[in-house]
Amino acid sequence: MARFPDHFIQQVAAATDIVDLISQYVALKKRGREFLGLCPFHEDNRPSLNVSATKQIFKCFACGAGGGVFQFIEKYEKLPFPEAVKMLAQRANIPLPRALQEASTPAGLSKADLIGLMTFAAKFYRQRLGSPAGTAALSYVRQRGLSDESLERFGIGYAPDSWDALSQAASKQGHSEAQLLAAGLVARSEQRSGCYDRFRNRLIFPILNPAGEIVAFGGRALDPADRAKYLNSPDSILFDKSALLYALNWSREAIVAGGRAVVVEGYFDALMPLQAGVGNVVATMGTSLTDRHVRLLSRYAREVVLVFDSDLAGARAAERALELFLLQQIHVRVATIPEGKDPCDFCLAKGGEAFRSLVEAAPDALQYIWGRRLESCRQAGDDLAARRRAMEDFLRLVASSSAYGVIDSMRRGQLAQHIGHMLNISPGDLEAHMRRLIRQVPPRPTPGMANQGVPQGDPQRQVIEVLLNRPDLFDSVSASISPEDFADADMRQLAEHVWQLARSGRLRIDELLARQDLSVHAALLAELSEGGERRGNYEDTLAGAIEHLLGRRRKLELQDMKSSGLNDDALRRLDESLRQADPRRHPRIT
Repeated sequence: MARFPDHFIQQVAAATDIVDLISQYVALKKRGREFLGLCPFHEDNRPSLNVSATKQIFKCFACGAGGGVFQFIEKYEKLPFPEAVKMLAQRANIPLPRALQEASTPAGLSKADLIGLMTFAAKFYRQRLGSPAGTAALSYVRQRGLSDESLERFGIGYAPDSWDALSQAASKQGHSEAQLLAAGLVARSEQRSGCYDRFRNRLIFPILNPAGEIVAFGGRALDPADRAKYLNSPDSILFDKSALLYALNWSREAIVAGGRAVVVEGYFDALMPLQAGVGNVVATMGTSLTDRHVRLLSRYAREVVLVFDSDLAGARAAERALELFLLQQIHVRVATIPEGKDPCDFCLAKGGEAFRSLVEAAPDALQYIWGRRLESCRQAGDDLAARRRAMEDFLRLVASSSAYGVIDSMRRGQLAQHIGHMLNISPGDLEAHMRRLIRQVPPRPTPGMANQGVPQGDPQRQVIEVLLNRPDLFDSVSASISPEDFADADMRQLAEHVWQLARSGRLRIDELLARQDLSVHAALLAELSEGGERRGNYEDTLAGAIEHLLGRRRKLELQDMKSSGLNDDALRRLDESLRQADPRRHPRIT
């Protein structure tokens, strides 16, 4: 989906009063300067939702939900950020930017036109599955184990073995060639004039967005000689396969209810568990899992279980996916299908309960990859270099997991101890190497959820808390510290945006909440703003926090100098020299 410009998002936010908006969903009562109501995001018997008209934020102090107008719509309507912006723009009668209107309506089409065309195409394919021409396709899909009820529920169809059967039927209903091209249902021919149907002699799987609208199709070849076994609709204004998961429209409620999503690779791998009563399964439609898929899942699930094929390609896909989940701080586990089966075959042979048990027993991703690295070491035999490469690769993964807060220092130490024993490296040397690897881990670019693990009294939090309430104190802060002094990745990202807005004189909580990249941190921002206001005592709090951060910076500098080989006397002389030159930025380390 196209990204709205910042000034447009700010315009929509300014036109939307948060009290009026939330009052449409929740009964609010005025309490002092704020409004109070029952939180819609958890079972709330005592009103715990606070809405601030002055700051234009909401915050639930029971479940932690919080943010601004866009985040309320995101969470309540379960919409991505751009759709929340679009919804509130329509509510405020603000037209979309011209460039986005033009981008969203090629060939003079609206999204509604294309949805209508896709619905017509799905009905066409569904009817053909039940026709004499679809006999072989119907026989095949029944052999794969789908029931007639599932065929109806999931809208399975058949694209006839014809050059332009769909095109002709659509034309008779008044749909133009331009519409068919924009929807990705046809393609232009290079050999003859006109267009041809993109899907021919294929079993058809309608692909729906989370709102239940048909936006694309997947086609499974029925001719064994066809080189492309599976074919998806091309990306269009309706469909972006790197940002949409198959079957999410059917599984979303179960994922939200249980907090867990099961991710498989193919259409049948998702449909067979769904038919067997495992309701929280989605598929990547045969493509690699992307960071946008993971961000989409992070809105619904706290935990993800990957159930990829048990071959080497499936194992590698699981490992690639793990790093994406680390960035989003979603707990991920990996289930292995036994006997070389895929999830569809396993579910068909063993049933839904066996599949559910397989998911429940799945080890966490680090344990899964540790097992694979151990196997690599066994296969390497006496090849010490190969063993070291396998363990170094795993060490980097452990370092990333630690830096992103996925594992704690105790578990990191246990894993490092195992590796040190295998490679005959002392625990001290290995721990020093691990710290260097952790410092090399880049900050998360777009984390999937706000990091609530930073303690309330942490100086990083205190600096942001104060600046959100007293932006006039920014100059005294920026003279001493910068965002690089924030060790926590989430807090560093917030600090970068705070510094940017403060330098332009626009540091306000509503400005931060209207930035798409910070939407995942909305609850944390609301908490910091409210927490800072409750604490008050801004100047003293800020002075103490800055002093603490400067001291932590100096300790890291000394550790790095020590690792460079300087003896204690040289370190003391260098430290004193730097401190005298700039005592504010180089405080004495006691």
